[in-house]
Amino acid sequence: MTRMPGLVRGPKAPPLGARGPRLVFAMAAGMLAACSNSSSDEVMPPVDLGMTSSIAPYYSDGNLTLYQVNVPVALPVRRPTQAEVQALVAAPAVAPYPHAPFLTVGDESLEVHYVISNLDTTPHTIWMLIDPWNEFVRYSPGVTVVSDDETDPNFGYDLSFYVDGNSRVEGDLTPDDMQEVAIKLAAVENVISQEATLETQAMDGNGTDPTTLVNHIFNPQNWSNTGDPLFTPWVPPVIAGLTGFDLGLRSVNAPANVAVEITIQVQDLNGNRFVAESSTDQIGIPPTVISPPEARF
Repeated sequence: MTRMPGLVRGPKAPPLGARGPRLVFAMAAGMLAACSNSSSDEVMPPVDLGMTSSIAPYYSDGNLTLYQVNVPVALPVRRPTQAEVQALVAAPAVAPYPHAPFLTVGDESLEVHYVISNLDTTPHTIWMLIDPWNEFVRYSPGVTVVSDDETDPNFGYDLSFYVDGNSRVEGDLTPDDMQEVAIKLAAVENVISQEATLETQAMDGNGTDPTTLVNHIFNPQNWSNTGDPLFTPWVPPVIAGLTGFDLGLRSVNAPANVAVEITIQVQDLNGNRFVAESSTDQIGIPPTVISPPEARF
C-alpha cells in the first residue's frame, strides 16, 4: 500500500462528456461509528464506489473515451426549523445566496480519508472527483465543447492518482482542504450569478468569460488565500458550509476494475448543526444544480 501524505493535487483532468451510467459497488450498511455520544463529533459509515471493466463509456467522441461512476454523499446536516428559516430569510441579503445560510463554513470541520484500490494486474491512472453541494446548490461540471475536434473538461475538485496493479493508495482531504472546496463553490456561485455581465465584458475584451473563471477557481492547484486575481476577488464575505458532494471515479481510454472507499469525520463546531447519520431530519440534496455557463452534458 502507498500512503499519500495529505492532499494529492493532480494536473488538469482529461475531457469528459455527457452524464453516463452510474454504478455503485455498495453503500456500507451498519450502525454509525461515533467518536462521542453526541452528533457534534462523529465518523460516518464508509462509502464505497466501484467501477468494473464491463461498464459502458461515460463519454466517447472518437478521439477520447472516458469511463466514470458517481454516487451522492450527503452529510448529516440538520434541517433548520421553520423559525430558523424565517430568521434567515429576514436577515440582510448575503450575496450570492438568496438568504443567509443556515450552515456556514465556520460551523463544520470535515476530514475525508480515502483508499483507492486497483483490482487489475496492470497499473491505472485514476481520478477521484469531488463535486460539492451546499444548502443552496449542487455543482455539476459537465464539459465545454471547444471545436469539433476538442472537448475540454470543466473542473470539479478533481485529483489524479497513479495506482500500480493489485495495489492501493490512501490519503486524506484535511479540514483545510474541505474548507477550500466550500470556498470554491461559493466563489463559483458568485461568478455564475454575474454571468451576463461577465460575458458582455469578455466579448468587449474587458474581462474573462465566466466558464474560464469557474474552471480556474475549481482547479485544485489554485487556492483562495494566495491573492490570485482571478479567484480571490470572487470569494464572498460569507461562505456556506458543505452539505454533501458527488463522489466520482474516472478512467481514461479503457475501463478498469477499481474502487474507492471514503470515511468522513464530521465535527459540529456550532454545536447544533448536525444530527446522527441515521436521522431522517437531514437537509438532504439541494434541488438547484449549477454548472459553468458553457457546460454540456
